[in-house]
Amino acid sequence: MATQAYIDDGYSEEGFIKEVPGIHQACRFKYRPIMPGEYREALHHWSEISAAEKSTRINETIVKLLESWDLEFKSKILPIDVATLERLKQPFVDRLFNVVTGSDISDKDEQKKQVSKEKDAKN
Repeated sequence: MATQAYIDDGYSEEGFIKEVPGIHQACRFKYRPIMPGEYREALHHWSEISAAEKSTRINETIVKLLESWDLEFKSKILPIDVATLERLKQPFVDRLFNVVTGSDISDKDEQKKQVSKEKDAKN
């Protein structure tokens, strides 16, 4: 589904963060776009809160919005929870937050394009 400005009930988007060698692997995910009020609440008094509170808000927002992901560790999909996010590398968490809050766009998933081309070729 194409990205839309209006967030309909039950609407989800697919996202992708490409691998950054030496920092983190690629991740495909599905998420509910953030509503404007939720975004403003997450950033409320941002310059006045502690780094710990900023991390808490970022992690809680991600957990609330993510529906699924393919992020693995030791061949197992990691749970989508605050405890997991607290153990992920900071550049990955920041990028994920920016994508799910609409502050940044998802990377292009070349593998998904290839699968789509293969399906078209079979038809």
